[in-house]
Amino acid sequence: MDYENKYFYLAFSYFQKIGPVNMKRLEKFFPDMRQAFFSSAGELERAGLKASLASEFINWRKSPAASITAMINELKKEKISFITRKDEDYPALLKEIFAPPPVLYYKGRLDEEKLDNSTIKRLAVVGSRKFSAYGERVIADLLPEVIESEIIIVSGLALGIDALAHKKALDLKGKTWAVLGSGLDDKNIYPGANRHLAQKIIESGGALISEFPPGTPPYKQNFPQRNRIIAGLCQATLIIEAKNKSGALITADYALEENREVLAIPGNIFSGLSAGTNKLIGAGAKPITKAEDILEVYKLNINKAKIGQTKKQRDNRQSFHRFFSPQNETEALIHKILKEASERAEYISVDEIIRKTELDSSIVNSTLSILELQGIAKNTEFGYALN
Repeated sequence: MDYENKYFYLAFSYFQKIGPVNMKRLEKFFPDMRQAFFSSAGELERAGLKASLASEFINWRKSPAASITAMINELKKEKISFITRKDEDYPALLKEIFAPPPVLYYKGRLDEEKLDNSTIKRLAVVGSRKFSAYGERVIADLLPEVIESEIIIVSGLALGIDALAHKKALDLKGKTWAVLGSGLDDKNIYPGANRHLAQKIIESGGALISEFPPGTPPYKQNFPQRNRIIAGLCQATLIIEAKNKSGALITADYALEENREVLAIPGNIFSGLSAGTNKLIGAGAKPITKAEDILEVYKLNINKAKIGQTKKQRDNRQSFHRFFSPQNETEALIHKILKEASERAEYISVDEIIRKTELDSSIVNSTLSILELQGIAKNTEFGYALN
């Protein structure tokens, strides 16, 4: 692609009111983006832009904000790279969707130009921000074999299931991409609580990706657009937990529209967090109950040695609890309650433990603290569980 032409794609990207559909109109009408950028309002209208939008663009073009030099300097300062839909290293799967972003901004590495696109395998993993112990266990038990099969995990850096999926990929030295609904400048990485996670993704050889130029706040309307990129980058989308109305289901809808596989974890019919996934399965999504179900979608041979190793690690973790030796009746009782909750893949609150044991709150809290120190229990924002 012409080097200069690439920077005029960048300039149009900074004027966000001309989106992917209008950019296609400009590409069809003008021989290159440089000519489109300097065209008259009348020419822009003939290309398919509304008169009001063409006029607004002409006015913006005269402002300091339209300086390509300033844009390049900002990207360098923030260590942000960009590619256009016309570049060879633009993800091939994303090019196939109805409205691929004309420009992708990224931090980290994509490495698309170094790979045979037919061998690249990516899985979108999305779900509820307020996840349950069940969702956490699904991540812990199903994703390791997927990650070890060198499938890139793609998610949205959000709190909850998204963050757990990214972290699991990092823990297992796999690759993960995070697609944001904001600019990639440090100020606008969202959510702020996951900035450290974002940095770890970059350092691990993964990438942060956005179609929004630096300086773009995480506006609410950006996230549905972000979700189409998550789905568009991947052969399949896995929904782990989702309420009846959620961003995860929007991602699933985009995947369906683009004829990509939609996978869903079946859940408790009485849990609101399973309402969305169970609904998807009822509508034809592939139910996932084990890692092999996911690998079959990618036509991958199951690595029995690795699966055996992962199973052994899980068994070792379970053995740790099986041979736990409580020091008194209180520890034994609370450990039993935690174990029962774990078998149901649930968290349990302190209040519920107090109710079940009929013990004084101070005794329950001190015993839980001891179990935490021993590595037996863990305290999460959702309640207690076995570690």
